Amino acid sequence: MPGKIIPELSINGKPAPYPVLNERAVRAGAGIMFVMGSIAFALALLSQDFRALKIVVVIFFIDFFTKVILGPKFSIISHISNLIVRKQKPEFVGAIQKRFAWSIGLTMASLMIVLLYVFEVRGPINLAVCLMCLTFMWLETSFGICIGCKIYYGLIRLKLIKEPEIAPACPGGACPINKSSN
Repeated sequence: MPGKIIPELSINGKPAPYPVLNERAVRAGAGIMFVMGSIAFALALLSQDFRALKIVVVIFFIDFFTKVILGPKFSIISHISNLIVRKQKPEFVGAIQKRFAWSIGLTMASLMIVLLYVFEVRGPINLAVCLMCLTFMWLETSFGICIGCKIYYGLIRLKLIKEPEIAPACPGGACPINKSSN
């Protein structure tokens, strides 16, 4: 499971007995991926050269797969982002919603791999998937808005996935579920 349980951790005066991640590092990682993806997207869009996009898609797939299955401590991009923010005070948030968001990234990267490598599709479909992923990363990096997290809580609200026993902390307290135990 991504994240770590920090004994005695309190977030906004409430106990946090669940796995957490440093939101600053997560946003820095999204920024690194956004820059890489933007360069590859621009090359594909402007020159119809999809070679950089093919490389970046594999990097994204490996990174998202690593974060979802093994956790961010095994992700090279997470290590780089932790170095970038190491002198900043951590802002801890629940790991469960971030893992869900990374699963969406993994799904998009998987779709791109199938399109690019299996079906050899190059064109508007690839660019649309890429643009959606870049938009998600830009919102996370620039504003701390995690679209994947919003989808996660929307699915909870629709009762399509189980609500956690203890509502995990979100950046800026933006989570729409509130449990009395949190």
